[in-house]
Amino acid sequence: MGKTNKKLSTWQLALMTAAAIISLRGLPMMAQEELTMFFYILFATVLFLIPAALVGAELGSAFADKGGGVYTWVKEAFNRPLGFTAIFLQWIQNVVWYPTVLGFAGAGIAYMIGKPALAQNGVFVGLFAIAMYWFATWITLKGTSAVSKITSQGFLLGTVLPGIVIIVMAIIWIVGKNPIAFEHIPTNVPQVANIDIAHHVHPRFFPHMTGMSDIAFLAGILLLFAGVEVHAVHAPELNNPQKQFPAAMFLAALISFGLFTLGALAVAVVTPYDQINLQDGLFVTFRQLFDHYHIGWMTNIMGFLVAFGALA
Repeated sequence: MGKTNKKLSTWQLALMTAAAIISLRGLPMMAQEELTMFFYILFATVLFLIPAALVGAELGSAFADKGGGVYTWVKEAFNRPLGFTAIFLQWIQNVVWYPTVLGFAGAGIAYMIGKPALAQNGVFVGLFAIAMYWFATWITLKGTSAVSKITSQGFLLGTVLPGIVIIVMAIIWIVGKNPIAFEHIPTNVPQVANIDIAHHVHPRFFPHMTGMSDIAFLAGILLLFAGVEVHAVHAPELNNPQKQFPAAMFLAALISFGLFTLGALAVAVVTPYDQINLQDGLFVTFRQLFDHYHIGWMTNIMGFLVAFGALA
């Protein structure tokens, strides 16, 4: 019948899983919470990311011989209709989520070509998202081997590398005694700022929750860490799923936690609160850093790499 499919390594599956979890688009969202981000990240890690990784590791290795994945797990526990419902819900939330990530990739391309205004142009972002959706579908039809190669390379070059760059540049920014943005929070945002008796403004560490809207925000934070179980369907493609799959899950969780925490803190260190936005806030930070050190051309390169990483 021809060649057998190439087996995945633990590292490849870990990178594919981390790529499904991490999008640098989430960094400005976390940075907007200033130092309260540590509470949200700890909340999401302890109550969602670690349990999800544990469940995914256990079920992924236990049902590796039956295909793995959410459909198999729910079907085996209950029945086929509920298994279908579970996998449908997982799919439909991606249909909603992908355009936002593709919009972020479009913003990266806009900065790459030196036209940052296009990042807010709905026609450009919409056409780019549709074209990339079809391109991703074409790549996926070539099989898991092609997908894993692009995903792994794209994640390393387009997510990990820009993430490390922004963290290192933020450290250089601090060492150079430049102003720390989260020390100068506006007084009209009590969610992240605390005003003492002497009318001094200090960043909060614990969020100021006043209603259900603040609680609902936690759901958005959890969504940033969602996806640790999404590649369980590839468990049978490992040489030793019982050992390799759990290792891949925990490696992916560790990478995700490190990049989210340090990357979001880097944005909060450099970018003033009123300049952080979700669409192109990361690129605003890159431009501010690189322009300050007279290497503005690096913003164009980072725009290309981040777009590649988002697409991967």
